[in-house]
Amino acid sequence: MELVIQPTSETCGQACIAMITSKDIEEVIKDMKTNRSTSIGQLIEILDFYGVKHAEKNTRISKKNPVPYEYSILTVHTNAGYTHWTLLYDNKYYDPEFGLIDGEYTYGKITSFLGIYQ
Repeated sequence: MELVIQPTSETCGQACIAMITSKDIEEVIKDMKTNRSTSIGQLIEILDFYGVKHAEKNTRISKKNPVPYEYSILTVHTNAGYTHWTLLYDNKYYDPEFGLIDGEYTYGKITSFLGIYQ
């Protein structure tokens, strides 16, 4: 997995997709038809478009599902007050805004995840 840093403050979703697919982020932005913030629905649509297998829906972190799958797109409510997409892969956080994080994630609260299947 190669870290992709988001080119703007609103392209974390596109950066996560670029990391998953090994595509250039500009190509992902073009295929998604947006360089703005993205919803989980838009991320699922582009994963389907690229043929990436994934969970059917976003799963909330709860007592029933306390930890994300080892390979997941994470929904983070950041300490700064905005929602952000981050990738969890091989026990590391590939955060398109904050960089590669090996250890505890401290930039916000992870509230849900979308499992990616290899």
